[in-house]
Amino acid sequence: MKDNQSQCYCNNLPKLPDYPVVAMAYVPFQTELVTYTSDEALCSGTLFPELDKNFYGGMCCG
Repeated sequence: MKDNQSQCYCNNLPKLPDYPVVAMAYVPFQTELVTYTSDEALCSGTLFPELDKNFYGGMCCG
């Protein structure tokens, strides 16, 4: 499987545009193709560990 990933065209794409425009939202390409097992994914709510982030809703800076 590793060989197939190295040949994928998406591995050559930049994370963000070279010249981003002001006031435009950009979402970087997901580059890590590591996945959780089915049980881990179900518990964490995502298949991809790099998207498994803590949620600090309601917290303000200041």
